[in-house]
Amino acid sequence: MSDADHEAVPDAPVPRKRNAERTRKAIMSAALKEFSQAGFAGARIERIVKTAKCNIRMLYHYFGDKKGLYVAVLEAAYEDLRNREAELKIDFDRPLEGFLELQRFTFEYFEKNPRFEGLLRNENLMQGKFVAQSRKVTETAFPLRRTIERLIESGQEQGLFRDKLDPIQIYVTIAAMSRFHLANGWSLSVTLDTDMSTTEWRRARLQHALDVLEGYLRKG
Repeated sequence: MSDADHEAVPDAPVPRKRNAERTRKAIMSAALKEFSQAGFAGARIERIVKTAKCNIRMLYHYFGDKKGLYVAVLEAAYEDLRNREAELKIDFDRPLEGFLELQRFTFEYFEKNPRFEGLLRNENLMQGKFVAQSRKVTETAFPLRRTIERLIESGQEQGLFRDKLDPIQIYVTIAAMSRFHLANGWSLSVTLDTDMSTTEWRRARLQHALDVLEGYLRKG
């Protein structure tokens, strides 16, 4: 780790509001790229400010230090996922369709946001060191958990779903079917002699995930 990652830098002058927001967004975008590729330990502040095209003092002004920047990026990544989930038009009177919509969304979100996947992979290599320090990450997941609980309740009341469904187990399954082939695609493609990066294979994978989820949820 370079000296710049720990160096105390004097406060920078506060820029005008519009420029300040633009600079902050540029730093966050550059930091997401750097942390997702290099992890927390391997990331370098110098590369982040170079990519963001800003003064290093501005980074310290907004985020305090490397840890503060990393936590901000981590929280923003989770917040984006949760905000997009909240935009789903879930019909609780049609619980099976609601679950399938959540599966489609999650599958496509991870595919379209590889840097989030990289961020999660590196965070898990650190045994959740920083995510465990963020109350915001836990709190933003409450609406998702309640949505899943309501879908389960609706499905069971209608006689569609089996008994004893666990909302946490269901979401872990949804996430696993959306992420595993991405996190392990290169090795699996070689091992199984199947190119898992093709559009056709990904489309078939999504349909498989939908079929598995529906088969598990349905009663009988």
